[in-house]
Amino acid sequence: MKKILSILVVVVMLLSVAAMAETAEPLKVGFSLPSMTFPFYVRMYEQFMEEAEQRGWEVTFVDGNLDAGTQMNGCQDLINSGVDVMVIATWYIDALADIYTQCKEKGIGVFEMDNMVLPEATADCFTFTTGTDNYNAGVVGGTWCAGYLKEQNIESVNVILVSAMSEQQTKRCTGFTDGLSQNGIEVNVLNNYNGGVRETAMQVCENALTAYADLDIIYGGSAQDSLGGYDATVGAGRTEVMVVGFDGEDEEIEKIDAGTNYIATITQDPSGQSTNVANYIDKWLAGETFDQQLETPAGVYCAAGQLAGADIIG
Repeated sequence: MKKILSILVVVVMLLSVAAMAETAEPLKVGFSLPSMTFPFYVRMYEQFMEEAEQRGWEVTFVDGNLDAGTQMNGCQDLINSGVDVMVIATWYIDALADIYTQCKEKGIGVFEMDNMVLPEATADCFTFTTGTDNYNAGVVGGTWCAGYLKEQNIESVNVILVSAMSEQQTKRCTGFTDGLSQNGIEVNVLNNYNGGVRETAMQVCENALTAYADLDIIYGGSAQDSLGGYDATVGAGRTEVMVVGFDGEDEEIEKIDAGTNYIATITQDPSGQSTNVANYIDKWLAGETFDQQLETPAGVYCAAGQLAGADIIG
């Protein structure tokens, strides 16, 4: 009889635990990106939502619509709704300072994507952040390009750099030229041009093609800059000039696959960043300790397909 009672007690306890598990509240995650108009952020969004679904998390998403105020207000609404975790990628990290401070005060974990440089004033508000290091990404691209040039017995190149001249894109450019020179290519930077948008980049590259008959490579600090450079080479009939880009957008990949003079683009890994963040939320929930930052390495897309940065650098 005692054995039967013991078995019944165990069964009741197991059923109670199962019932509690079924009624437990799912993790409430606030999720915000600066825009959904770029393939980069679409891939980031899709991967994170897949990771969240696998874990049974309840995600509320806010689109920043390329506006600091819109993203800030959306994140404020997420805080007010009582989220447990905030997952954010933003172009307006300084403008969101109050959001990060509120999260710290309320015990909301902040997991940042697409950013490896945290503002000093709010650095202690972040639980974890991952992204591509801009300089290292440039080095990966320059290293790949050096190998490509050596295969054609080219030992020196004349280069122009086109970017929005931001700190991040300047690092991408410096890394690219360093990657070339560190791997045995003599680099002559003919000029640095302010681009930022495709039309502006095309105009400055048209001027460069007129000024420099011996130009070898146009390097863009973003897809818009390099695509503008490509447009200029086609319009000027100067398709002997090689174009290397940054971002891995669909149009870049199409031009590379078509065998044009757009020879490569440096790629970030938005899906990998989402997976990293989901994994580190798990660690945080489990009470584990971990480093605040984790670099998501860059790669290169070229005629051979997608190459990992580790395979390029060696």
